[in-house]
Amino acid sequence: MLKVHYLKNLVPTFVVDAPGGGGKISLQPNYIVSQSSKKTVLRNFEGVITSYPEPENYKEDTAEDYFSLVYPDYLNKAAKVGIASIMNDQVQSLIPSDLERMKKREQYQTDPAHSSLKNKREKRDELKEKKFQSQIQKMDGSVKKDE
Repeated sequence: MLKVHYLKNLVPTFVVDAPGGGGKISLQPNYIVSQSSKKTVLRNFEGVITSYPEPENYKEDTAEDYFSLVYPDYLNKAAKVGIASIMNDQVQSLIPSDLERMKKREQYQTDPAHSSLKNKREKRDELKEKKFQSQIQKMDGSVKKDE
């Protein structure tokens, strides 16, 4: 007898495909670093911090206007490093310097054993031609046997 179990506590998880190589980031409190009316700053599981802009036709709230009334010179004192640099459009992503996948990418690119196929195109084309010719020979042989 086949038993089917239903999960009663399914909760949808909303994710954002972050620009700048951030990958897919779940929209949960532990991944949202900062948010304004123009963008949301997110952190993925690797520690990559990236920003996700609001759509161009998004109508902003009045919070920014109120904030500029209370602190008229806040734009002049805006920080230029860290999360503040993302919020001020100076950088799009903050990537940790010790990120494992970046180390693997650098190692892969510098390893001569992983040379590109661009250097081996002639050999590849030659092998493809041999394969094609052998397939034609097989087809010709099967046609002759059928006759």
